[in-house]
Amino acid sequence: MTPQDRERIGEYVLGLLEGSDAQDFEARLASEPELAAAVAKLRAQLQTLDDTAGELPVDPALWQRIAAHLDVPEDEQAQPAPLRPANDNRWTRRLGMAASILVALAVGYLTGTNLTTSRQPVMIAVLLTEDGSEPGAIVEAFADDTIRLVPLDLTARPADRVYQVWTLPDPETGPVSMGIFDDPATLSLSGPDLPPPEPGQLYEITLEPSGGSPTGRPTGPILVKGFAKSPL
Repeated sequence: MTPQDRERIGEYVLGLLEGSDAQDFEARLASEPELAAAVAKLRAQLQTLDDTAGELPVDPALWQRIAAHLDVPEDEQAQPAPLRPANDNRWTRRLGMAASILVALAVGYLTGTNLTTSRQPVMIAVLLTEDGSEPGAIVEAFADDTIRLVPLDLTARPADRVYQVWTLPDPETGPVSMGIFDDPATLSLSGPDLPPPEPGQLYEITLEPSGGSPTGRPTGPILVKGFAKSPL
């Protein structure tokens, strides 16, 4: 399968192919079993991410902030599009740079890699704000007690506070720190010797004093939290 085919599969599953391009691709699906199998595989993998967090109402202000970054005309910012699964072919609106990012993610899933490393996470968690209204971060958990954290929209921290990442591998032993960070940028963190991450395992980010929690347990407010789900 060529790189062009993989990109086309990503565009099709994400609903970004339109008109004759979509028709031509669907004609190929009818005659190319390998291509059809790849489409089915990617849909199943992305469905895992769809299921990680329930469908929630979107604050119109969030859509306006996204639209402002994407240079969407004001008359198209008034109403967000209806929520649909990521692999629903009825979603045909192109969103410029955002669409390119989605395709890159899709191709990464299809080829068995993510965007920054050849390692495969064993669990993925989407961390939501306490009221469940917005995603604040994504956690990729690996089998070697490390995580890759992708902050999306974290509350700004005071100068005397740091972000601290926690996980709960065993409710009987309590939460375990995976590390602290100052700046909301993609980073890798290494925790202590832990059991392999499991589906449903809790991950959360709190605000803590400089240097991290003095008690070894969360003491500050919970900014975002979510539960792990297998990406396969």
